[in-house]
Amino acid sequence: MKSHRPLLLALSLLTPAALVLSGGCAKSTDTKVADAVQDAKVAVKDAAIDIKDGAVSTWNRVKDYTFDKKADFASGIDSATKKMDETLADLKAKATADTPEKTKARQEYDEARAELKAKLADLGNATADTWADAKAQVSKAWDKVQASYDKLKD
Repeated sequence: MKSHRPLLLALSLLTPAALVLSGGCAKSTDTKVADAVQDAKVAVKDAAIDIKDGAVSTWNRVKDYTFDKKADFASGIDSATKKMDETLADLKAKATADTPEKTKARQEYDEARAELKAKLADLGNATADTWADAKAQVSKAWDKVQASYDKLKD
């Protein structure tokens, strides 16, 4: 009759090794996941920077528009803020949890965005005589949107 001792000895020696190695794989997987999450965060932040640069470029392009180009002015600002909205939605979707600071910053952004939307509506009703004032109001609202956007993307 064959003895099972060598088999039991081999199993007793290999089982701890297998457990150690399988635990090592789990850590490796966790590290890979953490790296992937970090890479995604960096990519979204880079996209946010690109969007901000594009928004600043848009503002610099349209800020000196005259009343004759009021539709182009409003369209340019609206397009830039929509891109910012999309980037922030991506940031929020990829965030694991909002901190109280991010929640407050998001609220500030939403309020600033609503104010800008109202000022753009006023701008749409501007006449040649009220254009400069309406554009100045949009400029102030735009600055608030930019400041709150910067808080959110960092």
